[in-house]
Amino acid sequence: MPAPLRGCITFGIGALGGLAFFALSLPLPWVLGSLTASLICTQTISFQPSFPSAWRRYAMVAIGTMLGTSFTQEVISRSEDWIASLIVMSLLSLVFCLIAYQVFFRFGRMDRVTALCAAIPGGLSVVSVLAEDYRAEVDRVVLCHTARLVVLLIAAPIIIQTISGIDLADANLTSFTHAEAIDPVNHGMLALVAIISGWVAWRLNFPSAMLMIPLFSSGLLHATDLLTVHVPPILSSAAQIVIGAGVGARFANYSLSQVLKDGWLAAVIGILLALGSLIAALLFAPIAGLDKTPLFLSYLPGGAPELGVVALALNIDPAMVAAHHVLRVFLIIAILPLAANRLRNPLRQDSNRY
Repeated sequence: MPAPLRGCITFGIGALGGLAFFALSLPLPWVLGSLTASLICTQTISFQPSFPSAWRRYAMVAIGTMLGTSFTQEVISRSEDWIASLIVMSLLSLVFCLIAYQVFFRFGRMDRVTALCAAIPGGLSVVSVLAEDYRAEVDRVVLCHTARLVVLLIAAPIIIQTISGIDLADANLTSFTHAEAIDPVNHGMLALVAIISGWVAWRLNFPSAMLMIPLFSSGLLHATDLLTVHVPPILSSAAQIVIGAGVGARFANYSLSQVLKDGWLAAVIGILLALGSLIAALLFAPIAGLDKTPLFLSYLPGGAPELGVVALALNIDPAMVAAHHVLRVFLIIAILPLAANRLRNPLRQDSNRY
């Protein structure tokens, strides 16, 4: 089947799942609904959902642009308040990584480099590339990241509603009922910025550039008040469907026995790290004078685009959440190669563990 046709069918499956979740007033319908529908298909029918690789890049550009629109002058004026929280997030990410690494290495019977890559808190696109370079078991790494991310995406709205009282059903409708009118000039400029940023990111071929370059470009324009418009809800929903269905489609590469073998351990780690993020947010929020809800989302060890979408969909300080997750990606890019190099020698000794 041609890749574009398979992508269109996958998008349709994801959209149906999103509509079902929306109709049932379930949280994050376009992400979780599309993810659920896609995941079910991978394990129950012969059709295996997937998107052409370019489609995820387009979705990343859209999400980066959307996150950038939240960097208004008002937000920038209070960004100094995030410094302590960014430090806490960095230390917390290190602790999370060490805990997950020990679990994967000792109980998952992975070699050291594979366990390290599976334990990294987010940044799957970066980790996947480095996992190949350092001869880790990439399939197991991707499965562990995906299983953990699914757990985090499910747990996040439940915990958010518990600690904040946000009406998630109402949040589903807000983006459509309060959508701004289309301004051909300003929305056209925003689209042009997104297209140019996406092209630059593609030319740079830098891990996570498809998210970061549009985010920085859009953020700069909104921080200086040159633009004040936002991405239309229909495009936002489409990007969420691609992200959600894309996560679910990753399970097409694994049998149920493989999912149970590594996925359950990653899922348990996801639950523990979600609780750790919650405790850290509850403890640090009164000290820093920050809202515990965006802190919780900022500390969750998941992917920047996926958790950025959660912040956007629920309107939970997307700029603050984006800043934390972008910093985490930079830390991963800086630290993972150094850590992997230190573990390469023990790799041969531990190769018989699996």
